[in-house]
Amino acid sequence: MSKKPRKKTASKSAKQALKNRRIFATVAVFVWLLLSGFGYVWCRVQVVQLGYLLSDVHRIHTQLLNDNKKLHLELARLKAPERVERIAIQQLGLRHPTKEQIVVLP
Repeated sequence: MSKKPRKKTASKSAKQALKNRRIFATVAVFVWLLLSGFGYVWCRVQVVQLGYLLSDVHRIHTQLLNDNKKLHLELARLKAPERVERIAIQQLGLRHPTKEQIVVLP
């Protein structure tokens, strides 16, 4: 009599171990799929955020290029010889040099 219960117990424990392995495998696959899904969603969110950041940086770059063009035009206007001459005559009281004041260097 002692041999029969052992075989049934061994058979039951083997079936229980197999069942436990299947449950563990199922849970492991579910956890892996869940983590993979979270990883994918996180990556997509990062891509969208970087896209917004890139768009903002591009907008700022374009604005700075426009400001740079405006500043170059302003600099050219301020350095114009006609403007410098007008300021020298009107505000500083300078005059054109006479022939005696001009020295030609060889």
